[in-house]
Amino acid sequence: MINLSLNKDILSLAIGNFFRIALVIVYSRVMTFFLEYQELSKFYLAFSVYTFFSFIIIGSLGNYINRKTIEWVHQDSLKSALLQLFYSFLLPLTVVASIVVFIYSYIMYQSINYSFILCALVSSLILFKTTNETVYPIFNILNKNNKYLFFLILFNLLNLFLSTIFVIVFEPKFQYWMTGLIFSNLIVGFFAWRSLTRELKVSKKMNVNFSELISFAKNILIGHILIWFLTDGFRFIAENKIDSYNLGVLLLGLMVATQIFSIIENFLGQILYPKYLSDISNKDYKQRSKAFNKYFNIIFPTILILAILTSVISNEILIVLVDSSKINENLVTVFRIGIWIEFFRIIINSLKHITLSEYRTDKIIAPYLIGCLFFLAGIFSYFSIDLFSISVLLLFSYLIITMLSIITFNRIIKIKLNYFQLIKILIYTSPLIGCLLFFKNIITITLCITLLAIFLYSIVNKNDISHDIN
Repeated sequence: MINLSLNKDILSLAIGNFFRIALVIVYSRVMTFFLEYQELSKFYLAFSVYTFFSFIIIGSLGNYINRKTIEWVHQDSLKSALLQLFYSFLLPLTVVASIVVFIYSYIMYQSINYSFILCALVSSLILFKTTNETVYPIFNILNKNNKYLFFLILFNLLNLFLSTIFVIVFEPKFQYWMTGLIFSNLIVGFFAWRSLTRELKVSKKMNVNFSELISFAKNILIGHILIWFLTDGFRFIAENKIDSYNLGVLLLGLMVATQIFSIIENFLGQILYPKYLSDISNKDYKQRSKAFNKYFNIIFPTILILAILTSVISNEILIVLVDSSKINENLVTVFRIGIWIEFFRIIINSLKHITLSEYRTDKIIAPYLIGCLFFLAGIFSYFSIDLFSISVLLLFSYLIITMLSIITFNRIIKIKLNYFQLIKILIYTSPLIGCLLFFKNIITITLCITLLAIFLYSIVNKNDISHDIN
């Protein structure tokens, strides 16, 4: 069961992500130190406007880019394809988005000044953050993990440094903190692109098949609209249901959970996704089914154990991540609910790979739609809504989407969860989790987390993750 043989890919990614996590912890504490709850709520609302465009539209096409990257590398046309998508899609979208955001914000807030600020922030994020987050992850897909980790850590360093400098030099307002985020993406994106073009060397001109791209992405786009509503869009309803202080508590609690599990999801993706892509590219149905179930049987138990762990030590995590002036019982409760929202979100994302693999993306719409309708029915059924009822409604909405996705996607590829392995993992890890329930000191927590990390490493490492794109 335990496999501790040396795997350089996992170890290098783990070390790189350790530094990234340390920087994220410092970033979170510094942000919550400088920004009051009212400014935090403005920051998260502005970021939600950005994610409307990045997650729904750009993210939908990003799935297509990931699916085609290895093929474009083999054709020596990756650089040409990315440039076409930048000039033909990203630049026009940025212009359209800036106009839409300005009109929307002026109608909502009746302030030209604030509308210009929001417009400038969102359009800059769309252009620079999208470019950066498209380019440097390609190094991971190409198995150039040293370069990938370099740019990942560089971004987190610059983001922390520049955001802090801006709020110190000017004032602790959300727009100055977000300006640091924009400039860090601009700088890292520029150098990552230069490095990638040197790496590719040969570049053949090609024409991106936009009809294939639209056909592939249109159903994902609809699904992303529905999911965006549950990850970000609900905030605009919550803004009108609760005051700005409680909104800040709600968003901070959920965002801390998102921050933690996004890092976990990203780390597992760095290790598993390149191999998974290789295993489904130009393969038959049986091989693709095997590849998915192998991938899912690593993701599910890993995320489950980590969700249980973070729930048990939720107070201690918040003490590390959030400035003490912001911690209260309401924040702790929302954070714990957010942990399980994130668990279901990652499982939903994993299950979605079935539809991407088999080009059956239309099947994601029904589960997502029913989950969103449940949330809307709940939030408009009560006269008195608070931050707890909003977070619980979100949790049950994600649970419904997860269950319906399993039922629906199982008809495309038979989902074979290894229950025997899952039970063994739960039995092996239960003493550590039990220990954390009763002995919460720094030594016990450090020891138990270390042992759990070794155990989870063995789960991943027993699967062959090495790959070769050449």
